[in-house]
Amino acid sequence: MRVVRGLVIAFLTAFAGCILAVFVGDYLTKLAHVPEMEGQRGMMVVFLCAPLGILTGLVIGIAVSILVRRRGTAGFFIAQGWSLVIICGLAGLLMGVPYVLSDKPPRIDGKRVELQFELRAPATFKIPEQPDGYSIRVSLYTDNQQSRFAFIDWSAITKDAEHVTIPGKVPLLTHSKSRSLLASIGNEPIASQFVELKNLPPAPRKQDEAWSDWIFATERADLTPVSDPERFAIRYRVHPIER
Repeated sequence: MRVVRGLVIAFLTAFAGCILAVFVGDYLTKLAHVPEMEGQRGMMVVFLCAPLGILTGLVIGIAVSILVRRRGTAGFFIAQGWSLVIICGLAGLLMGVPYVLSDKPPRIDGKRVELQFELRAPATFKIPEQPDGYSIRVSLYTDNQQSRFAFIDWSAITKDAEHVTIPGKVPLLTHSKSRSLLASIGNEPIASQFVELKNLPPAPRKQDEAWSDWIFATERADLTPVSDPERFAIRYRVHPIER
């Protein structure tokens, strides 16, 4: 009977561990800013966090069922209760400690901020009339690592004889010491260019809500120089997110 009791407790605790691991994994991957691109964050939660939760629950359930020697129904509920308390406490630690140690999103007047920008490209770059997520892509790089794609406001794109101006925005989630934007128009590698945001501090201030001067791209995605006729330019500002 002790073997059966141990297996039941282990199974129930593993089930609880799986459920908790999904919530903890979802929280931690957001806290760590794991990219959503190509389902990276979702796959990490499902294929890494959930199995770890199941394994942890099995270990805790078996260990507690062995340590609790009381027999009968009362012994079962005591062992099961302790197993659930332990795995819930572990889940709480896994959520609380990283939060305390994590890099919180920067704020201005208590509000989180986003980076608003205008991308200016030569008119030779063709922009489709209808929104197309593959034709225009702007991603934020923090500390030389890609963090997330920006939202492009297709309805506000303007064109003249010399330039195409493309507005967009992306939230700032960390106090990174270096930030840059990788802008891509079209599918050709030569159409992707880096623009370094050198004057944007790790913790934006009130004065950073004003538009910056135009900053020109210095290199392509493959780190080769950009010629003047093809060079992108970007100006930016930070803006509190109203929520």
